[in-house]
Amino acid sequence: MTSQVVGLLGGSFDPAHAGHVEITRTALRRFGLDQLWWLVSPGNPLKTRGPAPMGDRIAAARQLIHHPRVKVCTLEADLGTRYTAETLSALRGIYPATRFVWLMGADNLMQFDRWQNWQSIIETTPLGVLARPGDRLAPLKARAARIYRHARLPSTHSRLLGQYQAPCWCYINMPMVDLSSTALRSGSQSS
Repeated sequence: MTSQVVGLLGGSFDPAHAGHVEITRTALRRFGLDQLWWLVSPGNPLKTRGPAPMGDRIAAARQLIHHPRVKVCTLEADLGTRYTAETLSALRGIYPATRFVWLMGADNLMQFDRWQNWQSIIETTPLGVLARPGDRLAPLKARAARIYRHARLPSTHSRLLGQYQAPCWCYINMPMVDLSSTALRSGSQSS
């Protein structure tokens, strides 16, 4: 019996929007995930402004996404972890038979090398990277992408990502939904 593959989409979801839903649906299909968990974080260490109250963000996210294989959860707050590497380590301890795939928009790949223990993340967990509006080639030139270019899985094999041992990452193109939580909070769409 093969291990269950769970995609993890972390973020403040402040607010959750149609772009998150599109990324979720695409990731489920393209990466062959059994489940996808929205990890609504207490806060983002790379952002200076704190998010809206956690309960409000969870409620809004649960109202937005209705899919039998998607779960909106507060695991980071429940575990008391602040950084992705800590969260992934804790989840591997709690769910040793589950194979996790960390999901991110390509915009996050651009700054991934600024994340706490980023190399630990990519060395232990396959990464599913989804295109975002803007230059589709720029993320492939990001520092992390260059350092780990040898570990890049062709997009034609994306459904197998969760079966590969880390380090492994896959970049896929997808239809663009030009939304961001920042723009929604300010009352305008991003460009």
